[in-house]
Amino acid sequence: MPEGDAAGVPVDGLHAAVAALRQAPGGPEELADHLIARYPAVVAAARATQAYAKGLLRQRDTGWQAAAGELRAWVAAAGTLTEREGALARLKAARAWLKATGAELRNQRVAPFAEHSQRIWARLRQESNVELGAMTLEGTNTRRRVVIPVSVDGTDNGTALGVMSQGEMHALGLATFLPRGCAPESPFRFIVVDDPVQSMDPAKVDGLARVLAELAEQRQVVVFTHDTRLPDALGRLDLGQSRIVEVTRAERSVVTLRPGSDPVTRYLDDAYALSRNEEIPAEVRGPVVAELCRSAIEAACHRIVWRRRVARGVPHDEIEAAIVDASRRLTTTVALALFDDAGRGGDVLGFLSRRHGSRAVGAYKACKEGVHGAYLIDLPGLVADARHLAEVLS
Repeated sequence: MPEGDAAGVPVDGLHAAVAALRQAPGGPEELADHLIARYPAVVAAARATQAYAKGLLRQRDTGWQAAAGELRAWVAAAGTLTEREGALARLKAARAWLKATGAELRNQRVAPFAEHSQRIWARLRQESNVELGAMTLEGTNTRRRVVIPVSVDGTDNGTALGVMSQGEMHALGLATFLPRGCAPESPFRFIVVDDPVQSMDPAKVDGLARVLAELAEQRQVVVFTHDTRLPDALGRLDLGQSRIVEVTRAERSVVTLRPGSDPVTRYLDDAYALSRNEEIPAEVRGPVVAELCRSAIEAACHRIVWRRRVARGVPHDEIEAAIVDASRRLTTTVALALFDDAGRGGDVLGFLSRRHGSRAVGAYKACKEGVHGAYLIDLPGLVADARHLAEVLS
């Protein structure tokens, strides 16, 4: 008989009963009495041990039954694995299709904005070497984002935004915003833009003027700006009717609104106001009025040169350089406007005389040489003749 426990069954009591049974006396009579006295204890201990072992086995069998049931279910499920793999593959394919189709539908909705953005950028970029690709939507749920491919000289190396100027970044923002603000679905029939020409070079200002004029054909466009280049571009490029309002804030935030005007009109209006001021002697007013009239004629000439050369596709920096070079004298400035050649200054006087008469010639000479003679006693007349000259030049 083994010592100690047998596989978790306590047998110490059985060992003790058997040990007591083995202590047999020497004579036959005593042995019989010994067996009668000790054997029942052995039987009782054996039955108790047997009962304990059976209970332990039942407990273990019950535990294995649950595991066996799970194992049978797993084996049954494994038998259908092939069929389920096919269904899973179809579900994955359906999910991928839904995802791709959703992205395609979103991009189809974005496509009109993307196309409009590219058209606007083509106007704004002018002489820039930055190209804007078609914007798309990426991501899912609340993590979607707009992706705008930007390349420099046709190469998209991921550094385009790092080499763009502030003006180009500003133009890119406008190219992204304006299509959304002009969407047919928008309930607003107007667009409000604040200081859009910030950091833009003259070429982009002209491009923006064209973009805003095009948008104004479909809705009202309101622009706030401190930069006079945009209203000047609208007039210089002859981009239709636009209303310019100058806003002036005085002391105690008193706001005054007055119709805006182009540089030519501003100079001539100032000249006329000064010419009518009798409190200042004519000999003092005369040179100032003449200088204002000269500035008006120069502004009219600059507008002509810009309009003509921009229409021919001449780069803006070349136009600016030509104007600066001709600005050394009124004669060369007018020649550049009339003949597109600053070197033909000697032909200006004869041309004005033949085409527009003595009134235009007198205003030209006064602006060029200073006020004298009849103009000295009729400064308002000089302003009127200068206004006439500016009109015929245009």
